[in-house]
Amino acid sequence: MQLTYVEIQNYRNLGNLELSINRDISFIVGENNIGKSNFQKCLSNIFLCKQFSKDDFFDETLPIKVKFRLFLNYEEIGLFDDLTDPDDESSIEIIAEQSTPDDYIQYVHSQTGEAVKNSLIKRMNVITYDSLRNPKNEIDFSKTKGAGAFLNYLVSNYVCKNPEVGFYKKNELKKVQKSVSDALSGISAFDRFNIQPSVEENNVELLSKIVSLKDGNGVNVQSDGYGVQYNLLIILALLEKIMDFCKSKSDDETSFSSLIILDEPEIHLHPYLQRTLIADIQRLSKGQDEKFNALLRKQFGITEIKAQIIITTHSPNILFDDYHKIIRMYKHDGKTTAVSCSNLTLSESEEKQLYAQFMYIKEAVFSKAAIIVEGESEYSSFGLFAKKMGVDFDREGIALIKAGGAESIKPIMAMLDKLGISSVGVIDKDKKIEKNLPTQENLFYTTTMCFDSEIVKYLIKSRKRTALEKIITDTNLNGLTKKFQKKNLQKKADKFKFKGLVIDRDIAINECTEYTKMYELLCVTFFANEKGILFGRTIAENIDKADIPPCYKRAVKKVSEYARAN
Repeated sequence: MQLTYVEIQNYRNLGNLELSINRDISFIVGENNIGKSNFQKCLSNIFLCKQFSKDDFFDETLPIKVKFRLFLNYEEIGLFDDLTDPDDESSIEIIAEQSTPDDYIQYVHSQTGEAVKNSLIKRMNVITYDSLRNPKNEIDFSKTKGAGAFLNYLVSNYVCKNPEVGFYKKNELKKVQKSVSDALSGISAFDRFNIQPSVEENNVELLSKIVSLKDGNGVNVQSDGYGVQYNLLIILALLEKIMDFCKSKSDDETSFSSLIILDEPEIHLHPYLQRTLIADIQRLSKGQDEKFNALLRKQFGITEIKAQIIITTHSPNILFDDYHKIIRMYKHDGKTTAVSCSNLTLSESEEKQLYAQFMYIKEAVFSKAAIIVEGESEYSSFGLFAKKMGVDFDREGIALIKAGGAESIKPIMAMLDKLGISSVGVIDKDKKIEKNLPTQENLFYTTTMCFDSEIVKYLIKSRKRTALEKIITDTNLNGLTKKFQKKNLQKKADKFKFKGLVIDRDIAINECTEYTKMYELLCVTFFANEKGILFGRTIAENIDKADIPPCYKRAVKKVSEYARAN
């Protein structure tokens, strides 16, 4: 079974939440305290048939009601008898309702109102993991509950199959016991309560206390970093659930399906390990890990595993390069709402541009607002421009996105808008003309051809020759004395529409002593030749707030307004 749709009413801060879920994997993103973990806890309660508490009711006079839709795999069709949807036997819609904190959750088929057994709901086999779990308390062969249960099972299973094996020399241990007992007998507290050392007679208890997990350096896992421990914990939690499933399954039942709910699995992990962990879990969930499959066959007789994964995260590092897998939670009119990217409708050209740039815009799905620029120079300069204007992109939750070209800006803005993220785009004038782009309040265009000419124009207009030439020399010590070839200058003059300018020789910037058209052309040519990440930052470091071109100022102010409104 896979969860495909959820509608929640009156649960904590999720008063009227509705969203679609991907059948394979979904990443839930959003600000802190928006309700992501509450959503996962609600699902956990529903599929574990666990009673909601008083604190779960947003309004105690109203019931908590959760409507959800399940997709049934081929072998599961018929599990709910004839309660599936009339038009689709592989789908069933169920309503879970708890009227008061003192009641239990009741499950009914949404179309007929017929009761659904708890035992069928529990077949979702929910596995939950959150970063608050303490792996040191669980990754231990002596534990019979939690993630350590599987480790304990391995020991007890071995002992069960080898009952005749002796694991220690009893006579030698008796000597140790007597020596310790003699020493402790001189302590009145031990004598008063008749506390004495004893030798464990139960082989499982004995071995589970002797066997431990160590890394390649011989260090006990419980002394390793949390990154190692949490990696193990997630997989052992899955195995624990499979153990529970096997206790009640029939002999001919060899397939296991599950809903894995992970809350911030990236905590304690570096970016590469974050991605590796999620990739590993997805391989397990698709039955593509042959070693894990072999373990399931040998230990439990399970020949097939399928799992749906729902992940709450604050890390763009673990998001797949597929926007369809993202669910974003955000505030709208003071209430938590959600949008599932799997439901977004984009044109073919918009989607193509989006996929091409998605690796650069993942972080934006966590933002309150976004500003989208064309290239590298703008990308590396706008953050500093904003700070000089008193706007801190990080503090205000503003994403700065490099679109890689004007043609990608509007598709990115379209997706962000559908995700509930307000955005502004900054586009060069030449692209506005070429693409016949519209005039609208969240699109800002340069007054000259591009970023390079815009910066030069406003520095010359402000008579800031010193700042302009410092940008040039910080970039290239010989930038002022280097001669530009007549042929190349003519090409730039044509491109940037310097009409009527006579170019009859090779010339360097320092040969121009006045603010002439030739001086402007030479500076624009230098800027156009040097554009890039480092150059953009050099520009931003060397100009004052007053000299930031007005179109860029307006864009920064507008995106700040959007962010503060959210």
